[in-house]
Amino acid sequence: MSAHVLVIRDSRQAVAYVTGELDIATAPRIRQALCDTIHRHKQITIDLDRLDFCDCAGLSALIAAQKTARADHTALTIRNIPHQLTRLLRCIPHTLPIELPPRNALSARGFPGVRSG
Repeated sequence: MSAHVLVIRDSRQAVAYVTGELDIATAPRIRQALCDTIHRHKQITIDLDRLDFCDCAGLSALIAAQKTARADHTALTIRNIPHQLTRLLRCIPHTLPIELPPRNALSARGFPGVRSG
């Protein structure tokens, strides 16, 4: 499968919709598309609602986008993170600027609840 980025933009901000599988095969191309978008805008939202899969190379592409945004003084937010990636991000230390749904919102969206301790 492949991954694509559709960017909807105006003069100051953009929303980059990443779809498909963000993996070792697609991450370099997606990283470049995201970084190119960041260079052109002061506010970026990366929307992952249609992302089917993300491996460590995909996560690396998102981190590269974050670093590029910081260097360009661009506000970056990542939203609609798939359940699989949400679980990973809850377990590892990171500084990605993400909008995580509350734990009980996962159940409301059809995901199994997360058990605590």
